[in-house]
Amino acid sequence: MADNRADTRVDMRTPLSRVKGLGAAHHGVEHWWMHRVTAISNVPLIVAFVIIIANLAGQPYAEAIRIISNPFVALLLILCVISVTNHMRLGMQIIIDDYVHDRGWKIASGIANNFFAAVIAAACLFSILKISFGRVPLPPV
Repeated sequence: MADNRADTRVDMRTPLSRVKGLGAAHHGVEHWWMHRVTAISNVPLIVAFVIIIANLAGQPYAEAIRIISNPFVALLLILCVISVTNHMRLGMQIIIDDYVHDRGWKIASGIANNFFAAVIAAACLFSILKISFGRVPLPPV
């Protein structure tokens, strides 16, 4: 038997938006959680980063290379770079979404944001991996 009662749900969308299927992108909660997860993961990683950098202060070049070449230290630095650059990218995306209103500028800003974060992460990861795999020449002793 068919239900002929009127739909009592309130819908604020226009008929055109209902036809086009426009509405919430359903990505806001995921974005919010990822931003919080990276923020929480940054806390111990930044503490470890500060401790590593403090230990490098005043060390000769060869000793600094030896410390960063340690696999555990290199892994912490790699995790720190990935978490921090992802957090940076997510944070800038929030600012772009909230304050850039022109569609063209919003798309261009989003692309530039992703490209910038990827370049920074790639440069940092390349440097860490190059040092950790021993491809940096040490000065003669």
